[in-house]
Amino acid sequence: MNPSEVSLSTTVLSIPLKTPLIMASGTWGYGTEIIEQSVLQFIGAIVTKGLSLEPREGNPPPRLIETACGLINSVGLENVGLENFMEAIVPALSELETPVIVNIAPHSVNELKEILTCLNKIDVIKAYEINVSCPNVEEGGIAFIQNRKVLIELLDILNNYAEKPCSIKIPPLIFSYRKKVEAILRKGFKTLTVANTYPASWIDINAEKFALWRKTGGLSGPAIFPITLNLVLLIARDFPEVEIIASGGVYNYDVALQYLLAGARAVQIGSYNFLNPYAVREIAKEILDYLKKKKYHSVEELIGKLKYDGT
Repeated sequence: MNPSEVSLSTTVLSIPLKTPLIMASGTWGYGTEIIEQSVLQFIGAIVTKGLSLEPREGNPPPRLIETACGLINSVGLENVGLENFMEAIVPALSELETPVIVNIAPHSVNELKEILTCLNKIDVIKAYEINVSCPNVEEGGIAFIQNRKVLIELLDILNNYAEKPCSIKIPPLIFSYRKKVEAILRKGFKTLTVANTYPASWIDINAEKFALWRKTGGLSGPAIFPITLNLVLLIARDFPEVEIIASGGVYNYDVALQYLLAGARAVQIGSYNFLNPYAVREIAKEILDYLKKKKYHSVEELIGKLKYDGT
């Protein structure tokens, strides 16, 4: 089979993607740091760092802990703020030939309204990823999805003001996903990023104190993959109408393929980018080799091929 006959292209959020591999929020800055064409050509889309209305310094250090089971991050949504993003980042993004998805991490639903009003005008931005699930900030973050009233208000703001497709980035709701997903679907949003990092802590036994300034953070990395994979399978089973972007623990092509087989239409690569800046290129090529070996013509042929019938 000629490699040119094998397609890695897919579609998510109504955006045509060259590959199903998306750079996860917070792992490539705002996307402008990627300058090598040899990497860019394998990226389906880039999700920017979480953006708030005003600049945020994030949490004080220490705010990153590397563990044997993954990376615990307590950065706290540090970002340049909307005005600086519009002036300094957007012109550089316009030079990329890669779809841009802006991760929005507002302090409040009113802040979300202001951000959307500005970003709607920018052509290079193709979609929004709405962060209702960050475990390492005091305000907003995971509180959005824990408070049903606030979540509904936020979704109403999106319906009224978002002029681009939206993915709702949910936390790892291992035991309580049904009601949250149902609430999101009732408001008309059918794309979910599954899922954010897992709340985690670490203790420095020598100093006998918490290793992170905020005491807790979010765990990413290979350890969370099997748990997030199970959540993807459950949501794909219970809500077949949902378009899933899988995120969590992707470190090789095998893991990425498992997410696709489980029903995800796209896969985000996150903390592994810190270890290997060329990860997306390597994973894309290995997926292509897999498709050729299995005599697939397109990655679309294996998306959702496996169904989970368990309880």
